[in-house]
Amino acid sequence: MVTNKYIIALGASAGGLHALSEFFDNTLPDAVSYIITTHLYPHQKSFLAEILQTHSALEICEVENNMPIQPNTVYVMPENKVMSIAEGRLILSDRDLSIKINNAIDIFFISLAKDILFKKIVIILSGMGTDGTKGVIALGRKGGYIIAQNPGSAEHDSMPGSVIAGEFINEVLSPRQMPSAIIDYISSASKS
Repeated sequence: MVTNKYIIALGASAGGLHALSEFFDNTLPDAVSYIITTHLYPHQKSFLAEILQTHSALEICEVENNMPIQPNTVYVMPENKVMSIAEGRLILSDRDLSIKINNAIDIFFISLAKDILFKKIVIILSGMGTDGTKGVIALGRKGGYIIAQNPGSAEHDSMPGSVIAGEFINEVLSPRQMPSAIIDYISSASKS
């Protein structure tokens, strides 16, 4: 029984669909909330929520502005937006398309580091570049539990590799290993 409220925040980019699918193939309802931030094409409708629903028994929904966070739910950021969290709700704003480098993961993770309502587990999956690294530093300083995809299992290893090279990393795992590691971590944290 989970007594604390947990957010599992996942950041993914290129190659992330395969990693996310593998992760949710192995995830069971466990009273936590999952929030996915990805790099999406700004002018193309994302079907990520629909695709992942075929891999999960959890409810998967696309985020709407000011959406409250519920347990046993997977929240997927929509295209052409950046996301933050405030007072237990997900806040969307338009992505500034004049900025060519997509930092949507850092933007969400840094806002999540300021949250005081949830305990945080952070996962960086396959992707190119370093988005998510600054956010992981902010969350690591606040006690977030950081997991990176094993670069050998990632289609693109620079995003998880950047996090692994930093000072805040707790585990390096393949996506299929992550759900049981999360259960073990929450179980041990609830006993301490």
